[in-house]
Amino acid sequence: MTIEYIGKADTMLAEYSAMLERSDARNAHAKILLAEAEELAAESRELESAEFMAAPEDAAEISAHRAALAVQIDAKSGEVLRLHQETYDEWQRFTTASW
Repeated sequence: MTIEYIGKADTMLAEYSAMLERSDARNAHAKILLAEAEELAAESRELESAEFMAAPEDAAEISAHRAALAVQIDAKSGEVLRLHQETYDEWQRFTTASW
């Protein structure tokens, strides 16, 4: 092997290791976001039952709270999708790079 080839291999391995670390960090963050979204969804499901049985004035308040929960759930889900897309894009760049 030439010194140039060894240097390129070292660079590729270093970048690959760094990419895996970033991916692991994004995945860990995504797991936290998904757990938080699931907690919010569980709360929303509980409120759905309460809303059905509530008086009209209370039902409107419960419905508004469920709508706010849905916004939070969507935001967390969107962030998870963004993190996964970021990982995918980084992997694509790595696999198409000229080493």
